[in-house]
Amino acid sequence: MSDVTENLPLLIVEDNERFADTLATELTDRGYAVETLDSLNAVRDADLSRFGYAIVDLRLRQDSGLDVIQAIKDEAPEIHIVVLTGYGSIATAVQATKLGAAHYLTKPVDIDEVERALQTAELANDEVPIPTEFQSLYRHEREYIEFVLAECEGNISQAARRLGLHRQSLQRKLRKYTPSS
Repeated sequence: MSDVTENLPLLIVEDNERFADTLATELTDRGYAVETLDSLNAVRDADLSRFGYAIVDLRLRQDSGLDVIQAIKDEAPEIHIVVLTGYGSIATAVQATKLGAAHYLTKPVDIDEVERALQTAELANDEVPIPTEFQSLYRHEREYIEFVLAECEGNISQAARRLGLHRQSLQRKLRKYTPSS
């Protein structure tokens, strides 16, 4: 692995201790400075400002990973979040993305795939290709965002508030929809 990942601060929020330890060990070996937490309360009590990345499990005992994403984004909106779940669905993928997650991966997952998601999150202009089964959802999301933006007369901040997104997330989505020249 390149020195690009050397000591990048990474938070893993996972309630399965064995899986969290394995993931932490793998990513530490690849140069990440990893800390693990196992609940929404632990996330709320943590100093999130020191992390650049987070991997969040969607189901955490009594907590929802979606609530964890919201708590992370409320405290430190610049953190790039990768959702990792064994219970993937289009509905939760859309919710996680709306809350600010950069990627949504379903278990079982290869460590290389996790690292690619982290690296892609790191490079703001690189977008992950949309799988075929999500293409119509992607088109619907794009059309809805364009509709709301038109209703807000092009005001990005107002449209982002109406969509429940951070302004930066909306701008990133809009860049994704604009063909590169």
